[in-house]
Amino acid sequence: MLFSLAEDCINQEIENKKLKDTNFSVDEKFLIYAPNRLELRKLQVQEKDEEEIFGDSCTGGSTSKSSSEWRSLIKDSGTEDPFSSSSRRSCPRWESYTVFQKYDEEMMYLDRISAQKLHETESLKSIHVNPRSISDRIVHKFSTINKKPSDICQNPYHELEGAYVAQICLTWEALNWNYKNFGQKRASQCDFDPGCPAHIAQQFQQFQVLLQRYVENEPYEQGRRPEVYARMRLLAPKLLLVPEYRDSEDDQKDDAKFGSRISSAAFLMIMEDGIRAFMDFLKGDKEKTCQILKAFFRRNRRGSVDPVLLQLMKKVNKKKKMKLKDLRRARTCLRKRKLTVEEEMEFLMGLIDLKLVSRVLRMAGICEEKLHWCEEKMSKVRVLDGKLQRDSSPLFFPAH
Repeated sequence: MLFSLAEDCINQEIENKKLKDTNFSVDEKFLIYAPNRLELRKLQVQEKDEEEIFGDSCTGGSTSKSSSEWRSLIKDSGTEDPFSSSSRRSCPRWESYTVFQKYDEEMMYLDRISAQKLHETESLKSIHVNPRSISDRIVHKFSTINKKPSDICQNPYHELEGAYVAQICLTWEALNWNYKNFGQKRASQCDFDPGCPAHIAQQFQQFQVLLQRYVENEPYEQGRRPEVYARMRLLAPKLLLVPEYRDSEDDQKDDAKFGSRISSAAFLMIMEDGIRAFMDFLKGDKEKTCQILKAFFRRNRRGSVDPVLLQLMKKVNKKKKMKLKDLRRARTCLRKRKLTVEEEMEFLMGLIDLKLVSRVLRMAGICEEKLHWCEEKMSKVRVLDGKLQRDSSPLFFPAH
């Protein structure tokens, strides 16, 4: 009798346990049993990237990866890169979303190219600068006397330089887009100050501070600008990474509740300081005397573009710069007053456009597509009837 009662109790407990299990909601079962697949995929892709960027460089064969191989690698991965900030981008405006989606994808792609080519460049430099014997020096000297134009593309430094130039051009398009987009939003709401979330303003301040620190520390670093920039970006991935201005209605309600917003005027000043810091960054990218002499003697061996057309483009760009500076000087002298902040920024942004074009024209491996980009970019800055006319619509640099 006791045995049968105990057996009935045990059966009743089993049935109650089954009923509890069946009462779980779908979400609860998922939280209990489903594995964290996103984290697993991120770890797998990160390990794969480290092996391909740093592991292949130690092999004896060719370590170079073409642009198409890197592009397919990024597409196949299907996850967000740690250098990319696309995970925090969510703008209700489709146009702004597409601009920054393009910006994120290109910066992520160029980061991979830059990391690989920096390693190859430094390895190649150590072999050339410190050969093991005098015979190695003699062999290297004779092997570089009669180089073909096609050998230019085989130098990893030129690909590193190309990645650097592409990133500064893309950064400027994103920075310019933020400034114009916010200015238009502010102008459309004259009776109401839209302001800006404090955490967005803080990101723009961080962008400016990182640029200023780079300009201050660069004289103490060894190597040319693309090499120094690539090393510093590996140490500080947010260097030259433009945050996106976004301000949805939900964010405005939350910020109004907690009081974490700043005025539009204060945010415009922060963005203007960031643009000035970017101009200082570009001014520091100068050609050394030895590089100017090398470019002069090798002007007839430049890639696939016509050297006469290249020199003509440089002259046109230089004349536009001078005309823009003369116009700015004339307006201040004739009116005997300082330019407004809006006028000053318009001149500065036009000069940045032309300065980027001059940097692209200095590239060793420039091609027809990049030359066409320079022509389009210069056409967006014009001086007509004593007034500056600048088209601020984005023109993305052909990075690959």
